[in-house]
Amino acid sequence: MDKKPLDDPWDWMQPYDVQRFGEVILDRKEQERWCRAVLLGGLPFMWRKAEAARNVIYDRLELRPGDKVLIIGECITPCGFVDDMKQRIGSNGEVHVIDITDEARDNYIAKKRGRGGQLATWQWTYTKDFADGTFDCAVCLQGVQHTDDWRETGAELLRVMKAGRNIVLAEIAYSPETQMKIGLDMHIQYVFDKLLARVGWKLDEFPYYSPQDLEAAFAGLVNETGSFVWNGIETFWGRKPR
Repeated sequence: MDKKPLDDPWDWMQPYDVQRFGEVILDRKEQERWCRAVLLGGLPFMWRKAEAARNVIYDRLELRPGDKVLIIGECITPCGFVDDMKQRIGSNGEVHVIDITDEARDNYIAKKRGRGGQLATWQWTYTKDFADGTFDCAVCLQGVQHTDDWRETGAELLRVMKAGRNIVLAEIAYSPETQMKIGLDMHIQYVFDKLLARVGWKLDEFPYYSPQDLEAAFAGLVNETGSFVWNGIETFWGRKPR
């Protein structure tokens, strides 16, 4: 019986695999490059198939013609969020985008950990130069996992929002439920084990804030809170008091 370790699926490539695909499949740098490309390149593909969740986000933002909207997150324009919101707020409205895609990926690869200890999280200071009430509403789309303190970040985002309007946070998350589903099927677990063996972090190292975590972080800061979970997308919202 072969006694090779089972912690690295790449160790099990066979001579006939190499004959078919070439020696390049044994190159660790190439393995890393393609695993990262597969794992990190799918947000626009997923979000554009998630019309049900996107509509909940827009509905909960209660977008109005002429609104000035702040968006923070990853792949904002390719996911279609900007075009969708502009249709709702009209030509007199404004969408201000803070895209953190490159910063998030750099922090994953550098294995940077924030003040709370979670991987690829950091202190957000993006809005420090905006005056109070600059925006009508704020939304964090596919960036929820990357701040290291949602109590602090939430208070800051609410500061630059108008009273009586809503904040919305939405994420396609590697939640405990998602991790459980991956572990229930050998094929799916193999694919993730193989990808993560080269990207540099484990499945349980993905940062995560549940809707319950966000509810606690925003306690006393917002009212009329709610959440919606659909196909692995978790959405949380609340209204800034008048």
